[in-house]
Amino acid sequence: MRSVVLTGVSRGLGAALFAQLAGRGDRIFAVGRRFSEEQLALATAEPDRITLDEAELADPTTLPLPDRLRDFLRGSDECVLIHNAGMVEPIGKIGELPDAGIVTAAGVNLIAPMLLTDAFMEARPAEATGRVLFISSGAAHRVIEGWSVYSATKRGAETFFDALSVEHPDLYVANVNPGVMDTGMQTAIRGADFPGRERFVGLHERGELPDPAEVAQRIIDEHVDRPITRE
Repeated sequence: MRSVVLTGVSRGLGAALFAQLAGRGDRIFAVGRRFSEEQLALATAEPDRITLDEAELADPTTLPLPDRLRDFLRGSDECVLIHNAGMVEPIGKIGELPDAGIVTAAGVNLIAPMLLTDAFMEARPAEATGRVLFISSGAAHRVIEGWSVYSATKRGAETFFDALSVEHPDLYVANVNPGVMDTGMQTAIRGADFPGRERFVGLHERGELPDPAEVAQRIIDEHVDRPITRE
């Protein structure tokens, strides 16, 4: 039995991952601020398989504690944690960024993944195999003017998961760059004012943004279904 803890499921890539994993029969513990009508209906119909945990990722006090995750993961043959939630805002020059926006982005992109991973590792059954995926971005490895907060928080989180891989070699750990896709994040990017905006507008206008369902399937094929080799 595979059990998946997944963040940011209400739309975009997270919604696609949720739908595909749920459709395969996996147990899902979804963490987020909101859920779709379809997800709410599925959780009502199959409460033993689908858990929707309302939390504000920017507020550490609302994140699920290890005991709650332990109850969900108990009896699993494989435990998977997918950090999908993320935010690109605030976009702007350093020196003109809103303090509250920086704090919120750091909470969602960096602090929440660290805390949730720590809780997951404490809760995971010792006999179960484990996977941890962090949905990152190419921006973690290059400077995009106006994206300093997003780039820094994604790069910091990647370093954390690199450390996780070293400390727990029995885990499958991956920092996943999903590439651009047609999501709400892209809408926010096109509506922002920064020097590279026209590139993203062009991708949208030319129809070159992949559907999130295609990206979700690729991530599942390459990282969730990939066999784990124990050393």
